[in-house]
Amino acid sequence: MAHMIDMSNNRANVAFRGSRNDVWHRLGQEMTEGQSIEEWAKAAGLGWTALKVPAMADVREHLNELSPQAPHFSGMVPARDRSFMVRSDTFTLLGDNCVSDIYQPVQPAEVLDWFDRYIRVDDRFQLDVAGALKGGSIIWATATYRDKLDVAGDAHVARVLMSTTFDGSGATINQATMTRVVCNNTLRLAHGTAKAIIRTRHNTRFDAARVGKELAQLASGFADFKAMGDAMAAVELSKDYVRDFFKQCLDIPLEAKSDELSTRKMNQFRALSTAYSVTRRERNAGTDAPADAWTALQAITRWVDHDRTSINGDNGEKQFTSANFGSGDAVKGKAMALLLPLLRDKVAA
Repeated sequence: MAHMIDMSNNRANVAFRGSRNDVWHRLGQEMTEGQSIEEWAKAAGLGWTALKVPAMADVREHLNELSPQAPHFSGMVPARDRSFMVRSDTFTLLGDNCVSDIYQPVQPAEVLDWFDRYIRVDDRFQLDVAGALKGGSIIWATATYRDKLDVAGDAHVARVLMSTTFDGSGATINQATMTRVVCNNTLRLAHGTAKAIIRTRHNTRFDAARVGKELAQLASGFADFKAMGDAMAAVELSKDYVRDFFKQCLDIPLEAKSDELSTRKMNQFRALSTAYSVTRRERNAGTDAPADAWTALQAITRWVDHDRTSINGDNGEKQFTSANFGSGDAVKGKAMALLLPLLRDKVAA
């Protein structure tokens, strides 16, 4: 299995508060109420340091051509003004991209401490998960929003998702997400409203007043999402429309016949259709109520988060990462882009 959740010290480097059954990936160290942010960082495996080391070009295969001029040449050439980020405990690369000499990383434990101070500005938010992905290349954490929210008749848990990388972008992203409680499907609100994402430069001075406004903006994104979901539930879709919607989400030509599709695409379409049937029964209490846009969207999130199989058959940590940060999340975004125009005046953009 290709471990996407950081397993560098032979355990899942994730810390969480609450029931293990409420954590999508079911992995990590369980935290108790009142533990310090330093204890969180240790449990989440964030005690290492991100080091900047000079990038080198390997020209050893050309040594026969170079050796007469440089008999003691090692075959490694420094790349000017370019460095790689390496973690101090495993000496592995933090991503494949080079950074410039002026790039100054923020350390993993510092990122978590910053996020904890960020959410403490508004007592409606509480840290509930923290950890690392892709060998430490991505540091992430979530904080739950205490107020209960129902969207299209479904109970949801709202969160702020923080993530930062060591790719030289120099920004930490805080964004609003929603998890549908009945099936634990998660969707980033940024797919539907610009209010739901905040980017902060690493060198920005911490300003409680500004942070309070940003958290209020993210909270207003929750309200926008509720309005959007309620409106989607009122938009009925025909069977043919749903079929074509799924084809577009899967990049299948609308005119394509089943015998023209690859086995992989056909399996994806069938799995997504099954997820849709399950979601309809779940939402309609077994009745044959008309299909609606909200149910179609939830079928997409169910399939991505729980049913989608990657090319190598990995349904564990890699699926979790894809659903929240990668290609699975992109499918959810495409679904939202296709459905939002149906709402027209039912909800403000």
